[in-house]
Amino acid sequence: MQHCVSTLKIAREEMSLTEYDDDDDGHDLDDGRGLAGAALAEGCGRMKVHVYNVADGETLPYSLPLVIGDVECLHEDSTIRVWLSHDPQAVLQWPVVAGCFKILVQLRPGQNVVNIRHDNDVLQLHLTYERPPLAHFVRPVYIVCADDDGYFQGPEDMDCSPESAMRRIVLGAQLIQSFTAEKMVEHGFGRLTFQLETGQDGARPVCHLFRTKLTLEQAYAMSGYDLWNHFAKELMTSNFPSRSKCKWYCFMSFTRYQPPPEEEIPKTHSEILKYTKGHTALGGGGLALFGTGNLHTWAPSLDTLHAHLTDRRKIDRRRFMDDSAYREYYWANYATGLGASLHELGHTFDLAHTATGIMARGFDDLHKVFTIQRLRGSRCSSVERQRYSSCSSSSNISRTPSMSSLDDGGPNGGSSVNSGGVSLDIQLRRYKDICYGSPFKRVMQVSRSSSSEQVYIPPAPLVVKVENAFKPVRSPSLLTFSVKNYDGSETHRTITQDPQGELITELTVGPDGTLLGSIPKERRPSSISNSSASSLSPSSSTPSTLPNSPEDAPGQPLPSVHFLDAGAHWARSSAVVLRYHRWLNLPDPNDNKKNPTLEGNHIKSPNGLRIIELRHEAEGLVFHHWEFLSDTPPTKFTLKRSRIKNLPENCSSIVLLAEDSYGNIMKKKLSVDKLE
Repeated sequence: MQHCVSTLKIAREEMSLTEYDDDDDGHDLDDGRGLAGAALAEGCGRMKVHVYNVADGETLPYSLPLVIGDVECLHEDSTIRVWLSHDPQAVLQWPVVAGCFKILVQLRPGQNVVNIRHDNDVLQLHLTYERPPLAHFVRPVYIVCADDDGYFQGPEDMDCSPESAMRRIVLGAQLIQSFTAEKMVEHGFGRLTFQLETGQDGARPVCHLFRTKLTLEQAYAMSGYDLWNHFAKELMTSNFPSRSKCKWYCFMSFTRYQPPPEEEIPKTHSEILKYTKGHTALGGGGLALFGTGNLHTWAPSLDTLHAHLTDRRKIDRRRFMDDSAYREYYWANYATGLGASLHELGHTFDLAHTATGIMARGFDDLHKVFTIQRLRGSRCSSVERQRYSSCSSSSNISRTPSMSSLDDGGPNGGSSVNSGGVSLDIQLRRYKDICYGSPFKRVMQVSRSSSSEQVYIPPAPLVVKVENAFKPVRSPSLLTFSVKNYDGSETHRTITQDPQGELITELTVGPDGTLLGSIPKERRPSSISNSSASSLSPSSSTPSTLPNSPEDAPGQPLPSVHFLDAGAHWARSSAVVLRYHRWLNLPDPNDNKKNPTLEGNHIKSPNGLRIIELRHEAEGLVFHHWEFLSDTPPTKFTLKRSRIKNLPENCSSIVLLAEDSYGNIMKKKLSVDKLE
């Protein structure tokens, strides 16, 4: 059987497989690449260090990979030490929570030997960082007003200088780059991700300081949309090179939160935004633009990352902006702020809103990707080891299939993509008892007559403005909820459920109560089988199908997509768009750079169609998609109403996206009446 975990051969001078003879420097290791782990005496009393999501000898296209593993037979919390062989003095410590760990390693270009040590056991992992020569990249920028010093808002004892800001932004950009690669693996697309602009050495990502012509007074007088439009024009006419080949990932230094001291502490997001100036969170075209109201909660360096991701101090809303999805903690502001920046960057990659994932509100869960909460039960017993050998239906890892349609090629058909590393199935088998949770980790020892075990105390559930006494009655039931939007507006939606499905009404009001828009009553089937990427129980979802050609033909079952970190994932349609997007792929000499075309009801592309996505025009939400991943994708597809099982009622027009094999994209507004 092929082993899918990385382990390390530990040897003495005579090269016999025996106990590691520890010395003071801790680096006396055998450099054998063919073996993967610590060869230790049998029995639960001995430790082994395992890694499961990357493989020994793997080549990575980004410099800060996430490494997930565990220490076998370790029951309590502990720490591990991590260093690179070429820099043995730069040792970082990472927590081991109930035997499990997640670490991030800063690689240099070329080959790297990563050492992961727990007590006397050391794993040696050989990783190669090879930056692919992509034609397009993401450019982080820190924007400073013409008459300002560029310091961001934060505590008095914190370094809030432009240099500190740019370090935080670069690390944040590396984290979402690593996140994208890790989450594309979940869809079977390999470690595909975007590239960040690097310095002249080509090694480390950089963040540019850009001094706008706007003064503070002018900037504070502008709305978020006005700021986005201004900076989009100013950056594209600046002296930066390769302006048409980059996506701008920009942060405004001048965001300030200033509530009146005599007023009550703001309680809602709209109230917080009312006292915040120089702030927005907008993305589209080539620009993703954000304020820096919570930048002080971001880690400035890798050695402080875990502390920031688990910082349980509460934000003082009298002094600092709280943008945490009503969770109030420093770690939550970090997760929401960084996740929201990825959400807006996703819009620049032509991604629309989805029912789940980063392009919904799943970005609030971004911290879960980089932290581990706990491990249930002991992994030392033979019973537990047997349980890991098969992924049972009782696994705590949720399975959320995409409500999309596939071509005959299946989930991996036609994609010559090397996923690299360890299969997702192995990860699930090894991690079925791991809770990737928030930093609300509260563990207490409970003494028993025969043993002592750890008991997890979960936090109180989060409820945000649920009204009208939602009760578990059969029919009808009513739910009204409100969503605070980044621009200060509020969207109010009422859902009435009855045996025929759901009746939905929705309206959006501005901060001053002005009606900004409304959607009339809409009848749709139950949400159990409605969305393009439903997060409801997969057992109650019925996957739709798609022909393997432009004409009607039997379809294939949906791919099984396992999302390991709650909402922090790419919905299926988003992942397929990214799979072929120009910003994530090498240029192809066969690309004629011609977008797909729409002729009547026929979508055509001589390059082969890879995804067709249907979006609700008013909400910008993906409600259905077809994907074609085989070696011979269709060059023509006919839109028919009979193929769209969940077309929203009372919908007069939709937005159509079509992407071909080279990332050429067409977006068109289409009247529903014109569908066959």
